[in-house]
Amino acid sequence: MTTRKRTGTPAIGGNPPPSEPAVPVSREVRLQSLAETLAHAPLPDSISVFAYGSLIWNPCFEVADSRSATLEGYCRQFSIWSVHARGTPDKPGLGFALERCEGARCEGMLFTLPPGAAVPELEPLWEREMWTSTYRPAWVEVKAGEDLVPALTFVAAPEHPQYAGNLPVADVAAYIASASGKFGSCRDYLALTVDALQGAGFSDPDLEALLDAVDRLRC
Repeated sequence: MTTRKRTGTPAIGGNPPPSEPAVPVSREVRLQSLAETLAHAPLPDSISVFAYGSLIWNPCFEVADSRSATLEGYCRQFSIWSVHARGTPDKPGLGFALERCEGARCEGMLFTLPPGAAVPELEPLWEREMWTSTYRPAWVEVKAGEDLVPALTFVAAPEHPQYAGNLPVADVAAYIASASGKFGSCRDYLALTVDALQGAGFSDPDLEALLDAVDRLRC
């Protein structure tokens, strides 16, 4: 097992929980975002995705190859309000996002799609990750074994109303402990990610401690 290094933290600041369900963007807007992102793909004929949250244990696209990988300069953070998938406006949950963190590294999975994958193969990913444009699609370089691989991932969009920012750990635990939405409890979302990371050979002490804190609140 390896231990995640993190010496930086994301910027403090964000928005309070939304009081109403999030409004999805139109399919046309999502498809335009997808096409624009693919137009800047470093390797158009070989698309890889860096997964750091629920995509690790539930990818929504065909995977031709998978490897554990690390992304330098970012950390995984519960910084997106969830008032549909893993929470409600009355009891909001939180979702993962990537945040810029100086000196940090984020471990996850590198999923490579079949050769020639394009808009049709990636539309389910855009429907899931860009449902309300809470993220920005980004091309990053991750390390998988001895290889440096360009990969698509999704980073926090601080200007979005669902951006929660860098909340105190006690507050994060309290929100996760009480929230549940269309796709299940926020606690299970956290636990499944911890289990998936451990299965890939990674240890994230911060997430493991957070899960313990959540379970104590639920007792």
